[in-house]
Amino acid sequence: MKFSFVSLFTKLTLATSVAGVLIGCDDPEYDTPKPETTTTLSSARVLVVNASPGSQAATITVDNASVNQTVSYLSSPSTGYLQVPVGLRQVGVVVPNNVKDASGNVLPGVVRQQFAAGSSYTVFSTDAPTRAGSGTDLGGVRAIVLNDNLAAPAANKAKIRFVNLSSSGTYGIFNSVTQASLFSAVPTRAYRLTNNGTTATSTNYANFTEVDAGSYTVDVRSAATTPLAGTGQALTFTAGKIYTLYVRGVAGSTTTPLGVSTVLHN
Repeated sequence: MKFSFVSLFTKLTLATSVAGVLIGCDDPEYDTPKPETTTTLSSARVLVVNASPGSQAATITVDNASVNQTVSYLSSPSTGYLQVPVGLRQVGVVVPNNVKDASGNVLPGVVRQQFAAGSSYTVFSTDAPTRAGSGTDLGGVRAIVLNDNLAAPAANKAKIRFVNLSSSGTYGIFNSVTQASLFSAVPTRAYRLTNNGTTATSTNYANFTEVDAGSYTVDVRSAATTPLAGTGQALTFTAGKIYTLYVRGVAGSTTTPLGVSTVLHN
C-alpha cells in the first residue's frame, strides 16, 4: 500500500475540526454569582419605648400596620431598633386599654416624623390611658420623638441625655452624692418638652452630654435642694455606651411610682 501525504493531511484536518466542535459544545463559563448586598429600600432606625403609666403591653405600628412587636411599660422591643422606611411616617403605640373613638376603635399614641435614611430616632409613648381629653383631643396615650446621635463618646466616657416623661410636674435628675444636676444647662424640665425654647441659646434635649463612666446614685427633684422621697437609685454608665434617662411614673403612686428609667442605645 502506498503512503499518501494528501490522505494523511486530510485526516488530520478532519480530526482537528471534530475536536474544535467538541470543545465548542462545552458549557460556557460565567462569572461566579455574588449576593446582592445593597438594600432595595432605604430605611431609618426607630426605637420605641413605652413610658405610659398604667398601660397594658402595647403594639407598635408604622403607617397603621403592625410590625409584630410589643412593648410593656418601661421597656422597648427585645429586637432593639426597628427598620422604618424613609419619608414622612406615622409611628403608633397601640395600648389595648387606651381610650377609644366613636366607633369603638382603640386610639394609638402617635408621632408623625420625617425619617431620614441611615438616621436613628427614639419614640416614647407618654401619658396614662386615662388622660382626660379636651376638644378634638380625645385623651389617653400620646407620643414624642427624639433624634439619636449615636456617634461614640470619647475614651472612658459615656453619653447621656434626659427628658421628663412624668405628668406630675417639672423635674430634674441630680447626683445624690454631689447634689449637682447631671444636666446643668437646664436642671429641671417640664413634662414632654424636648427643648426649652427656640432662641440661639435654647437647649435641645435630644443632644447627649458626655460624662465619666462609672457608678452614680441619682434622685429626682423639682427643686435643686430637695430630693423627692423614694426616687433615689443607683445607675452605672459604661464607657462607650449611650443612654437616655427619663423621669417616669406618677408622684404618690404605688403601682407606677415616680423614678428614673434608662434606655441603652448601643
